[in-house]
Amino acid sequence: MEEELNDFQQRLEDHFPGLTKSQQRIASHLLARYDEAAFLTAADLAERLDVSQATMVRFARAIGYDGYRELRNCLQRLFRAEATPASRLQHKLGELAGSQGHVLTSVLAMEVQFLTEASQSVDADDFDTAVEILLSGSRIFVFASGPSGILADLAELRLRRLGVLTIAMKESGRHLLEKLQLLRAGDVVLAAGFHHVHPELIAVLDHARATNCRSILLTDTLGPILRDKPEVILAARRGPVSTFHSLTVPMAILNALMLAVAMARPDESLAALNRLQQLRASSGLDILL
Repeated sequence: MEEELNDFQQRLEDHFPGLTKSQQRIASHLLARYDEAAFLTAADLAERLDVSQATMVRFARAIGYDGYRELRNCLQRLFRAEATPASRLQHKLGELAGSQGHVLTSVLAMEVQFLTEASQSVDADDFDTAVEILLSGSRIFVFASGPSGILADLAELRLRRLGVLTIAMKESGRHLLEKLQLLRAGDVVLAAGFHHVHPELIAVLDHARATNCRSILLTDTLGPILRDKPEVILAARRGPVSTFHSLTVPMAILNALMLAVAMARPDESLAALNRLQQLRASSGLDILL
């Protein structure tokens, strides 16, 4: 029988008193953010926690695994089991049922917490690099699929209003290729992907590199897996993988990107908005019914 998340957490807590201080640091990190570690190598996680790779291996054995590889395989199984929509909703409903106060207050507090965490997890230099990349593009292609597709719609709408030729890509499968084949050197790709590495996300990032297009990835947990594909990653957690997620955090980051673009080219942005307003006034197509 495969280990469930509660069993894994209990395993860590049971072994915790007998671990060294370095090993306890690893255990504490896995208790809080096991999903981030699920796809990290021993070297990557060791670097993050300022311990040696040998300590990682000894830790895995100390809590009952043959080595770090078996531990990581367990983490990946837990990630897949906990990341299903049904399981995330079940976890969130359980949290809300056990919380004090009105459901609206609880959900708003959750969003505020995640937004506060995002201000710490998104590196300012990476954000500035992303803005520079967006400003350098002849055209901007924005990819987001499934429920995240609204991010592509938002970016396309607002960047076009600023006079930036922007194309949203929300299609899946072979239909995505019809827009992807339009990419040319000098274009920019802004891709969003969360939790699961979908083939479409890989195709977009790989084709961007093949056509010499600069690329940005907005994600939560996929940074370690896809770190070699985009030029810059904006990593913002939306809470534990096991809980219900909204798009508040990535949408806030997207809004910040678009405002930063407008600030960097105020004359062009205001001129584009004025042209739009004049066209609305002269076309007769902006009448509210």
